[in-house]
Amino acid sequence: MWWWSPRLASTFHDDPNLQGDNAISGRNASPAYITERTEGCLRRLNTDYIDLMLIHWPDHKTPHEETIGALKTLKTAGKIRHYGVSNYNVPMMTECEQYGHLTANQVGYNMFDRRMEAQVLPYCLQQGIGYMAYGSLGFGLLTGAFTPETSFVEWDWRSRGNAFGLPLFESENFLKELRVVERLKELASRYNKSVPQLAIAWLLGNPAVTVGLVGMRNEHELKENVAAADWRLTEVDRAEIDRIFAEEGVSMYVDVEQAT
Repeated sequence: MWWWSPRLASTFHDDPNLQGDNAISGRNASPAYITERTEGCLRRLNTDYIDLMLIHWPDHKTPHEETIGALKTLKTAGKIRHYGVSNYNVPMMTECEQYGHLTANQVGYNMFDRRMEAQVLPYCLQQGIGYMAYGSLGFGLLTGAFTPETSFVEWDWRSRGNAFGLPLFESENFLKELRVVERLKELASRYNKSVPQLAIAWLLGNPAVTVGLVGMRNEHELKENVAAADWRLTEVDRAEIDRIFAEEGVSMYVDVEQAT
């Protein structure tokens, strides 16, 4: 369970050490579990309500009608103001919308992972569902801090080479991606900007994106991230970014199936 201000919470039960069917079996979006976890959030936050409650991963065992019904009950009771989902595809959202309107869907999206451009982003824009993009800086790839010598400790999930179903951190792909980042640095420098600022501006330039989730370690990074929100890339800039990916032979995975 995690949160930040405004009062945002997510209910999930995922073990990062579990893979495939074992991981899916651990998910729980049943009414009883949602209610229990929401009550726990309220106690820990010492608040009467949560602004936005998200179902973090699809629970393939619990009918969406039951999940949305539980969230609507919590909203009616004044314990949450809005509800949404995370990592849901279009068929899942479509069924959820039959029982109540989703405020948001939180799904990964960045220059290196464009799977959501095919269906999820257009659907969210059309249906008025907010899109909260996580992994906005490519899980570190778009910070500009990695080098060919960068390695990840065993407990870092990136050490397995996989990023939510994509081989972004496998050795050969990683080195190609670093070459892309070096060229992105050159593009950003023309505007006296950094690669993270370029990545954020690119992300927020998509009209379907409502929020770009990024972390920061200090005040400088905070100010950089905020400033990036005011940068509007031109279509020429965006086309150049795509050309860099193509010339370096780096996939954008637009046609790859979403991880759910």
